[in-house]
Amino acid sequence: MGCLVKIYNNLKKDFPVFFYLYQRVKKEGLNNQDITVMVKSQQQQLIDLEHRVDLYNDFIRGQQLQKQQLEKDIAIKEIDRYDKISLL
Repeated sequence: MGCLVKIYNNLKKDFPVFFYLYQRVKKEGLNNQDITVMVKSQQQQLIDLEHRVDLYNDFIRGQQLQKQQLEKDIAIKEIDRYDKISLL
């Protein structure tokens, strides 16, 4: 009973989520090994997703830098063109 009181005190506002998970574990008949496998699987999926997000962010940054460089190149060409026009 003391252990349950400690768990409740630690969880407080998250107790309904804990209780829901407890009910699901019981309903599905999961054991410790099943839960461990599921958590590790989800952990690996999260790591994979974080890696993909990093790759996409790097790609986006590269595209933004390329866009900025192209905008600078266009601006320089426009200035050169106007300089040639004004010299005539």
